Amino acid sequence: MKAMLCLISEQHVPNLLGVHELRPDLLVLLETEGMKRREAANRFLKALAIGGQDYLTRNEIVPLEDGDSIEETERALKGVYERYRDAEWIVNITGGTKPMSIGAYGFFRQKKNARIIYVSASDQSRALDFSGGADIPLSHRISVAEFLAGYGFDVLHYDKVQENEGRSERWLGLAAEIAARSQNGAILGLLANLSRISNERRGRDRGLKISESDGLFLNDGHLREMIASSFGLACDGGHFTGALDKYAVRFLTGGWLEVFTWGLLRGLDRVWDVHLGLQIGMKNEKLQNDLDVVFMTDQSLRIVECKSGGQEHDREGSDTLYKIEAIRKQLGALRVRSYLVTTSDNVIDSETGNIKEHLEDRSRLYECNIVKPEDVRSLAQMYLAGDVRLNARVAQVFNIRQAV
Repeated sequence: MKAMLCLISEQHVPNLLGVHELRPDLLVLLETEGMKRREAANRFLKALAIGGQDYLTRNEIVPLEDGDSIEETERALKGVYERYRDAEWIVNITGGTKPMSIGAYGFFRQKKNARIIYVSASDQSRALDFSGGADIPLSHRISVAEFLAGYGFDVLHYDKVQENEGRSERWLGLAAEIAARSQNGAILGLLANLSRISNERRGRDRGLKISESDGLFLNDGHLREMIASSFGLACDGGHFTGALDKYAVRFLTGGWLEVFTWGLLRGLDRVWDVHLGLQIGMKNEKLQNDLDVVFMTDQSLRIVECKSGGQEHDREGSDTLYKIEAIRKQLGALRVRSYLVTTSDNVIDSETGNIKEHLEDRSRLYECNIVKPEDVRSLAQMYLAGDVRLNARVAQVFNIRQAV
């Protein structure tokens, strides 16, 4: 039998990666009282189950009263080791407190049937073998749902996310066309007028019936035809008429930027599990968050907030950064970074053309990359032109490492 010891902490990723790679028969989870109150071991088991590794009936949770005691850690391990003395042991000392790691290492380092491993935070693609063996490649790509489950969050209404992504696939080309023209006065006027009408008639919830008197006019013939054909609208003399369902309204009143961003990120080789409009929540809590775009890279979660239009209510751009940071902190995870993708010039210093200094400082503090309006437009132009350099440029703009 192969038994694997995991030291439970709030950061579950190193333990999860080890289990996926080494597939033990039994999990032994050393858990302090503090971690028990946070249901950390149960969250870890749930994350494993989501990823296809069901250990709900193949685990033993070993309680540890004092996670700051090396001696108590060794006593707890002695008891469980005696029960499984004949097992082949794998000891992951990455988690837990430092005294727990020292205690586990000290107890197992002389055991001939034990292999001690460690996953560095700087490189989670391998586990170091402290028993003298070769490094162990860690190939499992953790999904968004697995990552969030370890912190107590659930992905809600995933079937609706899939439906939304299916619709958005059809609208990706149109989203790129709008993004490429996102500073054009004609398209800005159309979308602003549509947003006003939608707010008045609750179009994002009910859909909209559009008549010529609504004045939804566009003189760009190519884009006008794309919008009309995408949503079954008539267009007489440049004016749109017909009916838009709520999903079309949401797309045209800002969702196009989310769709375009989602489409761009899916093309990167070190990015996976890219999702659009993900809703997450925590058990027994009413608070939920809607995330415009999320994805995984380097076993870490990335969240993207997209802001189109003039954003007149947030002229300095600070409110959006506060919101993004609040969501990131709520997740309680160490390896979460964020992005603000915007077509609004309120983040740009009109004199220098760069991001405003106070926003640049705050974004660094929050570990939030701001994707500027000019970057959105240039990426859209590259996408429409079929430029082979697009993925490399997307990776550069989003500061994502790519394979050599």
